[in-house]
Amino acid sequence: MNNYIKLIRPYGILFLGLTPVFGAICNGEFRFLNLSVLFIIGLLSHVFTFVQNDYYDMEIDKKSKYVIDRPLASGEISKKKVFIIILFSCIISMMLAVLFFFTIPSFFVLLLSFFLMTLYNKYSKKISGMEYVIGTGVFTYGIFGALTVSTNISTLAVIISLVGFMQWLFSVGISANLKDVEYDSKLGIKTTPIIFGVKVADNKLEKPLLFRSYAYSIKITHIMIASLPFLLGYTSIVVFNLPIPFMLFLTLLIVLLYTTFGILSTPLAKRETMLRYEGVHEGFALLLIPIVLMSYLIENIDVLPTLLLTTLMIAWPLFSLRLLFGKKMIPLE
Repeated sequence: MNNYIKLIRPYGILFLGLTPVFGAICNGEFRFLNLSVLFIIGLLSHVFTFVQNDYYDMEIDKKSKYVIDRPLASGEISKKKVFIIILFSCIISMMLAVLFFFTIPSFFVLLLSFFLMTLYNKYSKKISGMEYVIGTGVFTYGIFGALTVSTNISTLAVIISLVGFMQWLFSVGISANLKDVEYDSKLGIKTTPIIFGVKVADNKLEKPLLFRSYAYSIKITHIMIASLPFLLGYTSIVVFNLPIPFMLFLTLLIVLLYTTFGILSTPLAKRETMLRYEGVHEGFALLLIPIVLMSYLIENIDVLPTLLLTTLMIAWPLFSLRLLFGKKMIPLE
C-alpha cells in the first residue's frame, strides 16, 4: 500500500485537487456538494497526471540515482497496474463530470485538460518548452470548474486559473528541470534550463544570466498576476478592518522571491538543499490563491470554512511528506 501512496505523490495533491474548486468558486459556486464533487475530480486529475508521468518516464527514471526507487521504476508496481490506475482516474472523473455538471463546454474542456496532461507526460523529455503545455492543462482545469457554474466565465476565475498556469510554468520549467540538468544532459534531453545554457562543468551547475533572468521574470509575472484580484477590486486587502490578506500576501512574496534565489543559487553538490528550497517554494506558492481570495471566501462561504481550507493547505503537505519520507521530508524527485 505504501508504494501506491508514493506513486500518487499525495503531498502535492491539493494543488490540482483544488484548481477546479477555486475556478468554480470564482464563478459564483458556493454549494458544498458541488464543490466536493469538483474536489474529487481534481484529486483524480492529480492521480492521472502524476501516475501517467511515471508511466511514460519509467525507462528514464531507471537511469537516475535520484528516482530509481520510485515504485514503478523499481518494479514494486507493475506497468499494467499503473495503466489501470491511469484509466480508472480518467474514467471516474469523466463520469462525475457527466453526472453532476454535464454541459458540452465543461465536458470538452475537462477532456482537453486530460489531453494536455497526456501530451506533456508523453513528450516532455522529447520536446522543449512542454511546461507551457502542462501549465495550459492546469489553466483549463480551473476553467472547467468555472464552466460547471456558467458559460459566462468571470474575470476573477480567469485570473485565478492563470495563477495556476504560472505556478506550474515555474515549478516544472524552472525548479524541476533545473535539478535534473545533470542526467537530462547525459540523455540528450533539451529542457528549458539546458536551452538557456545551463550545464554541468567540473561538477558544478553553471546558470547563465539569461536563464536566471528568465526564471525571475516567470516568478515576478506569477506574483503580479496573483495580485490582480486586489488591484482590480475583486478582493480586499482587508478583513475585519485589519490588513490581514495584505500582510500575508507580502510575506508570501518575500518567501517566494527568497526561495527562488535559493533554487537558482544552490550548487549541484547540494541537491537536497535545492529540493528543500523547492518544497518550501511550492508550499508557499500554494497559499497564494486562498490568501488573495481571503475576503471573497469569508464573504461567501464564511470564516470557519476559509480558515479550515487554509489550514488544510498548510498542514497536508507537511503531514504527508513526514509520513512517507520521515524526518528528512524529501520526496523522490
